[in-house]
Amino acid sequence: MTALLLLAALAAPVRAQEDGEADGSSREDDLFGESAPTAPGEGISEAIRAADQRLTVGGRLYLRGNAYVPEDPGLDEVALDSPNLLDLYVDARPNDQLRAFAQARTTHDPTVPMGSVALDQLWVNASAGGRVFVTAGQQRIKWGAGRFWNPTDFLDPARLDALAFFDERTGVPLLKVHVPFEKAGWNLYGLAGFDGASTPDRIQGAFRAEWLVGLTEMAVSAALRKGDPERFGAQVSTGLGPIDLKGEVALTHGLDTPGWTGRFDWTAFEWPTEVDRSGDWIPQVVAGAEWGVRYSDRDSLYLGVEYFYNDLGYDDPDLYAWLAYQNQFTPFYLGRHYGGAYVYLPAPGRADDHTFVLSTLGNLSDRSFVSRLDWSARLVTELSVNAYTQVHYGELGGEFRLEVDVPEIPEVLPDGLFIPAPLVDVGVGAAVRFGPPRWPGISR
Repeated sequence: MTALLLLAALAAPVRAQEDGEADGSSREDDLFGESAPTAPGEGISEAIRAADQRLTVGGRLYLRGNAYVPEDPGLDEVALDSPNLLDLYVDARPNDQLRAFAQARTTHDPTVPMGSVALDQLWVNASAGGRVFVTAGQQRIKWGAGRFWNPTDFLDPARLDALAFFDERTGVPLLKVHVPFEKAGWNLYGLAGFDGASTPDRIQGAFRAEWLVGLTEMAVSAALRKGDPERFGAQVSTGLGPIDLKGEVALTHGLDTPGWTGRFDWTAFEWPTEVDRSGDWIPQVVAGAEWGVRYSDRDSLYLGVEYFYNDLGYDDPDLYAWLAYQNQFTPFYLGRHYGGAYVYLPAPGRADDHTFVLSTLGNLSDRSFVSRLDWSARLVTELSVNAYTQVHYGELGGEFRLEVDVPEIPEVLPDGLFIPAPLVDVGVGAAVRFGPPRWPGISR
């Protein structure tokens, strides 16, 4: 009960969004765009258009190439990859109350011998008179107010890549019931998660409530499953003059993975000591602000900062190799303290089809940093291109400048192991969208 009262006091925000459909707020909309809808016609042309809207087929092709340059590189130490994506979808809308959507993703990288095919989305959405919306099946979902970190994103097992050009995570098997109260500005969600639920007692239960008070958006959430940690979250976002403020808090209880302390030394066969935190209430807190600066009659740039306190993280980077060995190495969630800053410049001057983003993230616990400059441009309605440059700096051995140097261990690792720290990453991409303009995105 104490935890629930604390969450209510810290209540957190999120914009209410219609079930199963994006409204242009996701990074995918920025990448692929939307065309303006066609004005309604009359007679037979209107009937043909309505029939076309009942079943649509489309997709996107995203070609890209990346190079990863380590410190003091030789040509044989520069790594290359080309993780190309092909997404194809079918969107059926038999009537205004029913919708079915399926999307598959094919990944192909010519630098590795095998590709993959994954089910991204496969869901049915139905409404009862516009009062209750039910979505069942594999669907995308994202909770959280932060730009770089979302500790309250409980239902997606994969963490958001804080510097990725767009969110590449696929959907999660869910049953979601959404009850909106439009006049009051409330949205209530009840969810059942079926990821890994081989028996009924392994079905995950989750709840979320969102509401609006003036210009302040708030939400509280919870996720529970037998044998898993209890997780509670809260969000808030509001405006203070020209500055947007946002934050989120996650509390975890009953942690089922161990923490670690002590020294890790391969050569001396010294191992960290396991720490049981299953009885602790473990907080994770994100706080951020964004300031929109108008520099001409029609142009603005946006300056943002974000701080992340991660009580699940570590102050000692010497444990990173051990965490990797224990399969607990989670990028952007390793350290105890993080900071981030960004400058977002959309459509500057006459360059209406160009966007620039400069981001810097720092693991303040180990004092390592990474800065990235992204550029994207829409050449025509269906074709976009992008490029980025990313630089690693700060303390050697930190998360963003991680070097692995294991000396020779007789009969175990006779040649030792050395992986140089990263220095510069560069990449380019081109995306082609085909099909109708509306692209179903991430829901709450």
